[in-house]
Amino acid sequence: MSWEMYMVINQGEASVQTLEGCEILLGPEVTYGPQGLDLFCPVAMTIAHCAEMDAENWNIQLKRKTQDNKWEEVMSVEEESTSCYCLMDSSSCHLLLDQPGSYALVGEPLTQAAVKRLKLAVFGSMEAGCMSYSLRVYCVDDTPHAFQGVVAAERTRGGQLLEEPKMLPFRANTFSLQVSIQDVPQFLWSIKPFTTCQEFSFPQVWCSNQQPLHCAFSLERFSPAAAQLSCKISVRQVKGHEQILQVYTAVAETEKEAVPFFMQTDCTITSQTGSKAFKIPLSIRQRICATFDTANAKGKDWQLLAQKLHLDRNLGYFAKQQSPSAVILSLWEARHQDSADLDSLASALEEIGKIHSRSSPKDQDELETDFNHLEAGSLSGQTTEDSAPEYTG
Repeated sequence: MSWEMYMVINQGEASVQTLEGCEILLGPEVTYGPQGLDLFCPVAMTIAHCAEMDAENWNIQLKRKTQDNKWEEVMSVEEESTSCYCLMDSSSCHLLLDQPGSYALVGEPLTQAAVKRLKLAVFGSMEAGCMSYSLRVYCVDDTPHAFQGVVAAERTRGGQLLEEPKMLPFRANTFSLQVSIQDVPQFLWSIKPFTTCQEFSFPQVWCSNQQPLHCAFSLERFSPAAAQLSCKISVRQVKGHEQILQVYTAVAETEKEAVPFFMQTDCTITSQTGSKAFKIPLSIRQRICATFDTANAKGKDWQLLAQKLHLDRNLGYFAKQQSPSAVILSLWEARHQDSADLDSLASALEEIGKIHSRSSPKDQDELETDFNHLEAGSLSGQTTEDSAPEYTG
């Protein structure tokens, strides 16, 4: 019997329970299922996060929703566990999981130097009457999913992205976030009174839990002849970092750019999903597993493969798998979804082959064959029909 698996990103308000004043949600809640499946091998899943990684400043945990809708800790990302595998990169957490369910990354700042990344964006649109223009400034956790929500909302109201989004490091120093508008041409435009500087409290920003914060500036032009708007938007944390968003846009409908903002690469999730997801062709995967799953006195086994692919942490997790090499390759695929970098895998196999070329010409021949097959597939860019399904999100 076969089952179709699914993966869902929670679109609503987060349900994960965090310790008030201590923990925050660092990425979206992600669910894969169906529940109750007894998986033959772990599923690889990627969750984006907004933390500036530093073990001295953060305690980051993986949590899972229980059957009674409570959340329990699965592991700390700094721990080694045989129940699941966690690999933290600068903006993503790659997981190997064998229990379907809902998962989330939760972080507790250990010092005031802990930083979470905010994505800043400014959108604009004409208001009723064609003399007023609205600027909307968004501050969201720096994950693709969080910004996609902003994109969807602005698309429905006809908003334009007026400047490339920028990243602001926001520190756990308890100070607020100030948003101000500057350098508005005073003889062409007027600003709605008392709105030149707006402020978000520290808890609003720090505990936003993937929900966007935004404020608006309403400007009115003195004459229809004022067809351009230029100004600066300053976003700064008190006693922290600052970013400037430069606005220069045409406000007359006929002068607006024809390309919609949501087609820009920074606004969309670029990795492929489903059958189009990046994966190692199954025939090559099977050859690699057959080569490395068998322990070898010369060291040419799955541990060497993990080392050369820079996945040699928590080897105890791989050791308990029926095919350690297959699980290592699944994790490597998840980590390389955006780059689709088969060349680095080919290079690792070639390097392993060189290590053993003197001691065993047969080993060298086997690995060179794998390398040549992989290199040919990489250069041709073909998607083979025997690719296995991969579940990443």
